[in-house]
Amino acid sequence: MAGHARAATGEIGAGLMGALLAVDGAVRAAREQAAWDRAEARAEDAVHRLGQALLASRAREAELARQLAAARAEATGLRIRATRAEARIPAARRA
Repeated sequence: MAGHARAATGEIGAGLMGALLAVDGAVRAAREQAAWDRAEARAEDAVHRLGQALLASRAREAELARQLAAARAEATGLRIRATRAEARIPAARRA
């Protein structure tokens, strides 16, 4: 009978150990999954920030292109006006 009790106790102990190992494995897996989820969320946030920065950069580039075109148009207009004004100066004064 004592041997039977020891065998039963051993089986219970082994069963408890197996259950504890299973719980420990589940806890570790849950922690690892949570870590992966946090890393994925941070990566998505970083991609979003980069996308926003890219959009802002493109908008700034377009604004600079508009300013450059306006400056070139103004320079062309000034050249035309200067050429016309020069043409009105008598030839004797130009020499």
